[in-house]
Amino acid sequence: MYVQCGDIRKARQVFDAMPVRDSVSWNIMLAGCLRHGLWLHSMGIWRRMLREGHKPDSAVLSIMLSLLSLPSENDSKWGLEIHAWVIRHRLESELSIATALIRMYSKKNELGCALSVFESMPVKDRSSWNAIISAHRKDYGVLMMFRRMVDSGVQPDESTFATMVSACNDLGLVEGGMRLFSEMDKVYRVQPTMEHCTCMVTMLSKAGMVNEAYEFVSKRMSLNSEPKILRALLCACSVHGNTRIGEIVANRLFDLEPENEHNFVLLMQIYQNAGRLEDVENVKKGIEGCNVKLNGSQ
Repeated sequence: MYVQCGDIRKARQVFDAMPVRDSVSWNIMLAGCLRHGLWLHSMGIWRRMLREGHKPDSAVLSIMLSLLSLPSENDSKWGLEIHAWVIRHRLESELSIATALIRMYSKKNELGCALSVFESMPVKDRSSWNAIISAHRKDYGVLMMFRRMVDSGVQPDESTFATMVSACNDLGLVEGGMRLFSEMDKVYRVQPTMEHCTCMVTMLSKAGMVNEAYEFVSKRMSLNSEPKILRALLCACSVHGNTRIGEIVANRLFDLEPENEHNFVLLMQIYQNAGRLEDVENVKKGIEGCNVKLNGSQ
């Protein structure tokens, strides 16, 4: 009861006063400390639990391994300790535990360890495939892992494609990212979300494909009202000197967020770089009387 209410101190008092503690009570106490971020307390309970001959259940182990992906100076040591315990008790083949191990090593950028756990799994479900694909998000082998997933008969989902498109964006794999986005709906019947579309616009913009990025946005009405996507496109216009599209996108942003000074600054930069100084002054005049103050203005 106290654990569910978030009163871990009171729960610990009741727990310590119990004359007999079974595996259920140990797991409840351990899970409560983990969920409330009491990592040092959790490791203390974990070690006491093992000394008294009780075992954590799969759910608690998965929580522990998931939290080990968070920054901490002792994470590596504790992660290895828990992984060693999992191996000794032959639990590494359990899907939830193996997947949590993959995610833990992935967050620590230990791709080799994550891959070793994955390859040793006798059965791989979509969660484990998504975990190992995420582990490859900074590696050019990410496309190969995706194809392996599909060839194994596992259907990719929204999460799979979010990781894949993001990875293609980070790695500069424009052709691969465009092909995957096209396959989402046509081949796998997965509807693109705003996250997928944002990654696509960012990827095309970074590659200097401003016209293609604008065409991508223009074909999808919902994106024309999404400031985050339009700002990415406007930045690309500034970097790559596309005045025509920059004007269109900037004017749309002025309607959507009229008090965002950054949009005005970007348009002025576009005009400045194009040598259109009169237009720079026109933008400045256009914001007079509005609730917009450019940094450095008097």
